Amino acid sequence: MDQAANYEITLTKRMHLEKEYYAFDFTKPEGFVFTEGQFGLFGIVGREIEGKKLRAFSIASENGEPFIRVATRIVAVPSDFKCRLLELNPGDKVTMKAPLGEFVLDASRPAVFIAGGIGITPIRSMLLAKARNAGVGHDVLIYSELEANYPFHSELESLAGLEILYAADIEPTQKAILQTIDKRQNDAGYYLSGSPGFIRSITALLEAHGIQPDRIRFDVFVGY
Repeated sequence: MDQAANYEITLTKRMHLEKEYYAFDFTKPEGFVFTEGQFGLFGIVGREIEGKKLRAFSIASENGEPFIRVATRIVAVPSDFKCRLLELNPGDKVTMKAPLGEFVLDASRPAVFIAGGIGITPIRSMLLAKARNAGVGHDVLIYSELEANYPFHSELESLAGLEILYAADIEPTQKAILQTIDKRQNDAGYYLSGSPGFIRSITALLEAHGIQPDRIRFDVFVGY
């Protein structure tokens, strides 16, 4: 894996994606390379923050894009960090320690991506990189979001060789997973991204239906 370094980057664009979901584009440091699926530790320059001063965000962009993108869910009563993040304007700066993490794609086999809400961010990065590199197609994305808000859905729907199954509740999510297990079994890799409870329950479901642990990779989003 790439060794993490410290950077100061500048906000270029803030986007409201869906209801409580926001994305932020930052300048990309010269020579910065990461493996899609990795994350960074971000801090806000020049702002007093109550509580945690650094937050981990998956890098939602891929190496072929000329910016660093992160996205997050910001609820009605957010943490102080997310309040300050939402206040940022183009030209404001943040710190980034990156790349970090080992949630990366094995492009040699088809993949089943299972995203819970904003857990779509590292999966977006992986899928766009795979499309750019003409990787193995015939992948499945099971996109679970309890309020049926699906950030990045339009661009993901444009990717060739990707089947997307939307699920707006627990039972439809489980049904989509079981249907996919029946078709893919252990011929695919399974990539899970979401809250700790989401990861635990989906991992247990996969293993209970015969998916080998070495076929499962996950990225846990804590406190988002």
